[in-house]
Amino acid sequence: MTTTETQYPENSITAFRTLISDMDLSNFTEPQLYDLGAVASESAEGLCHGLLCLSEGLESGELLPPEGVAQVSAYIKATAHVLPALFELSEKAGNALARSGVQG
Repeated sequence: MTTTETQYPENSITAFRTLISDMDLSNFTEPQLYDLGAVASESAEGLCHGLLCLSEGLESGELLPPEGVAQVSAYIKATAHVLPALFELSEKAGNALARSGVQG
């Protein structure tokens, strides 16, 4: 009898990152890949800056320092890009499961 051991990721962030890294982008055109890369990079940077600004504001007792307005604006804009992508991924995963007959 052969035993197959399933590797479970340490946390949901690792699982999500692994799933995204396994996505096949070979059907994308070069301009689509440039757009995807630019939006993803810009969104990640905006999220990081906004979270850092909010964190520092909370630590100092000043929730949003004047110089942090641009960073929080970038954070909100990045979130606006990331959330629809997450909803789309969720819908695609659900549709794929429905097509395969798996119920969740």
